[in-house]
Amino acid sequence: MKRLLVGMRKAITPQRDMFAGLIGGVAELPGMTEEDERYFRDIYDHLIRISDLIDTYRDLLTSSMDVYLSTVSNRLNTVMKQLTIMATVFLPLTFITGFFGQNFGWMVGHIGSGPVFFGLGIGLEIATVAALFTLFKKRGWF
Repeated sequence: MKRLLVGMRKAITPQRDMFAGLIGGVAELPGMTEEDERYFRDIYDHLIRISDLIDTYRDLLTSSMDVYLSTVSNRLNTVMKQLTIMATVFLPLTFITGFFGQNFGWMVGHIGSGPVFFGLGIGLEIATVAALFTLFKKRGWF
């Protein structure tokens, strides 16, 4: 659409300038009567209106394109925020899982039963996720 409007502007502007020269008396046409001069003045007025309409439509098209790009940018920001939340949730889970996957002598000696393992291993992960979700709720991210 913008390319079409630029093409129309390239066609209308020289014609408007030519008719301005005819009306202003710069160029004299032999045999031009007063009725012909009114006719050319009327054409010149139409060309000015068309030129103004082209400029107005071009501005409207530019502003609508800006609104569209702003909407796309806002949608992208929302998606990026959701991806950041998911990455933030999985980062401590990965750390805790990796920490409990190591073979520490202290851990092997102190984690001897299933309930202690589930309490420290899985319970700590659930507590971390719950703490992150409450933090996100308080900040209005989620």
